[in-house]
Amino acid sequence: MVDERTPQTAREGIVSDVDRMCRGVGAAPVAELSDRAALLVACGLVEPRIVDVVLARLHRNLPFPSVGGFHQVRIIEEQRHDLRRILGTPVPSVLRVALRTRLADLDRKYLVLRTGFTRGAGVFAFRIKDIRVDRRRGVHLDTDDRGRLFDALASTPTMAPVPMVPRTITELGTVAAAYGQREMGRVVLPHRVQAVVESLPSLPRIRADNRRLPEMYTALLMEVGGLYDRLIRAYVRGGRSVEEIRLQFDAETEVVGLAGDLCRLRETAATPGVPPARDGFTTLTGMGAAIDEVWAEVVERAVAFRELVESVETRADAAVSEAARLDDIAREHGVRPPSTVHAPSPADLTAEHLAARAGDRMLSTEAMRRLRGQIDPER
Repeated sequence: MVDERTPQTAREGIVSDVDRMCRGVGAAPVAELSDRAALLVACGLVEPRIVDVVLARLHRNLPFPSVGGFHQVRIIEEQRHDLRRILGTPVPSVLRVALRTRLADLDRKYLVLRTGFTRGAGVFAFRIKDIRVDRRRGVHLDTDDRGRLFDALASTPTMAPVPMVPRTITELGTVAAAYGQREMGRVVLPHRVQAVVESLPSLPRIRADNRRLPEMYTALLMEVGGLYDRLIRAYVRGGRSVEEIRLQFDAETEVVGLAGDLCRLRETAATPGVPPARDGFTTLTGMGAAIDEVWAEVVERAVAFRELVESVETRADAAVSEAARLDDIAREHGVRPPSTVHAPSPADLTAEHLAARAGDRMLSTEAMRRLRGQIDPER
């Protein structure tokens, strides 16, 4: 693993991030994906017609239904997956009942979020006339396609810790104790009772809470989505200094292309007969030389993307520093800093209103002088 204290190239940074995400070592190297980045990553799992609509809406800054953050959908889906897998193995009847109850609760939550997304109240057109207009613009998604997109969003990666699913009677008791501990913490209790409640075992003592991604393809998906979010933040910071780059580079299409390749690799790696990949980054996929070559090209594309993002961040940081320097000079001379938002005073608003009526005043003045010339032509 690359030493984080030494300067890293873009490739070394990607390899280090993938290693850390797969092994759950230290703090997460990538921040939680924004909803916009999650939509782009999810495009790697849906049909091209859905991808075209998603890109068209994003390029026009049109919204998608919000469910309070798409990362929570992924957390729910992972818990549902773990519960189904455990229920497929021999477990005690008491544990099975508890797991089925929890699974039913998560299924309901997932369905509520999915229904809210597919209905798209206030986001997608619902009148026939408006639907036809949006279809001509290429920004309308049918209800079934919205459901497919939501299911794809459930498979986007997240670095948020997923709550523990109990696998044994002991862990089930620990979960119940922890739940009771949280609930009792909200009640004022005698000191002796409170001490007993606080002494109950907590979840971190039973199982590590570090978040680990399953393999390097999912980790690189997370990395690419995080790079996109970094790029958008750099655009905002840099303003006009990075406008030329933003106009030349279609970041959304780039992320969708990388996501499509990575999702295909992930699906192939999950097929029966393919040896499981080791934790962390490796150049050997275990799927043959042809796939290894494709993987190398995908990694190189991600490296180029990271290099571009880092260059934009550098330029944006330079623009922010220059703006701060000019602000300091302006303040020293008692002038309004150029980077501050101009807040017009009442006098400014009055002057703007009066300036708009300058033509009326000129016409009135000329009319009065012509009339006076008729009355008193010698003057």
